[in-house]
Amino acid sequence: MQPRLFSIDEANQLLKDLREELSDLKRMQHEARTKYEEMRDILELGYRPDGNLIMLSDYQETKREFDQIVAQANRILKIINQRGCRVTDVEVGLVDFLSEVEGHPVYLCWQKDESQVSYYHGLDEGFAGRRPLPQ
Repeated sequence: MQPRLFSIDEANQLLKDLREELSDLKRMQHEARTKYEEMRDILELGYRPDGNLIMLSDYQETKREFDQIVAQANRILKIINQRGCRVTDVEVGLVDFLSEVEGHPVYLCWQKDESQVSYYHGLDEGFAGRRPLPQ
């Protein structure tokens, strides 16, 4: 399947939904991290002489909640990926859109707090190589 090439206008049309999805993903990332730390803390409490975890039911419940959060985040990422976008950093809110600038393949590079897509970078450069779109 041929990857989708975005125009600047097509990328900009997705920003409203992407802002909401990235906010949800960031919240879920925080929640998952918290649940993971809870599971780690429960494991550190140790085991009974019979080999069972001291707080087994608490661990199982926290693990179930963790798995639900991760599954929901993966569903959102799948939706974003199916549009042809590439989330490169959930925490910062970075999304790339495959495109062309002056006949060369590039990624249009957008950050969640930006009002529109205004930057791009080469396919092998990443955020550090981003520069303003030509006028």
